[in-house]
Amino acid sequence: MALAVAKLLDRLGVAWEYPEDQTCCGQFAWTVGDLNTTRRLARHFRRVFGETGAIVCPSASCTSMVRGNYPEAAENPGERRAFAALAARTWELSEWLAAQGPLPWTPGFAGTLVLHHSCKARQLGALAAASQVLGQVAGLSLAAVAPYYTCCGFGGTFKMQHPELSRAIGEAYLEAVRGTGAAGLVSQDYSCLMHLRGLAAARGWEMQFFHLAELLVGE
Repeated sequence: MALAVAKLLDRLGVAWEYPEDQTCCGQFAWTVGDLNTTRRLARHFRRVFGETGAIVCPSASCTSMVRGNYPEAAENPGERRAFAALAARTWELSEWLAAQGPLPWTPGFAGTLVLHHSCKARQLGALAAASQVLGQVAGLSLAAVAPYYTCCGFGGTFKMQHPELSRAIGEAYLEAVRGTGAAGLVSQDYSCLMHLRGLAAARGWEMQFFHLAELLVGE
């Protein structure tokens, strides 16, 4: 996925850099109520990514954390303003791509996939951007499952706290995807895909799993 994003930005002629000191956004700590670790990681994120330039993130989950939760985790008004400014510069990849306009090439994919409506992509309101961008992929048909099945069951720490429920939710979702006749899934969140891929492999189901960026560099 990371290589696909790099190739995508190169083909668009975008000057980009990958700060090697970056770490986890801290969502796991926020989820379990560990504010000290959340703040430490949020402050590190701010130091690493500086004060200027767009931050493009190939994860709706991490984008949601930076935009929605960093300002809430701030210890004082000044830090809240700094985190709000950081949030305003942070884009989920498909949002950023949609804002740039049509791709200067036509990606191709022969088949049908389900666009995964991840929890964080829905919270961000980024699904429309994903649909818009994927609409440029020649030969790709997007299928849908009932809204009841849209959660993959991963949820980061949820999988560790409730492994049996997490597995049951994920397997039910995969059954619904298979019922559409789609070959697999495309998502803005690779964490969801890793969870679902593991469940599919355990059940012996042959399915395809793509991050959005992987389809956009295909021809």
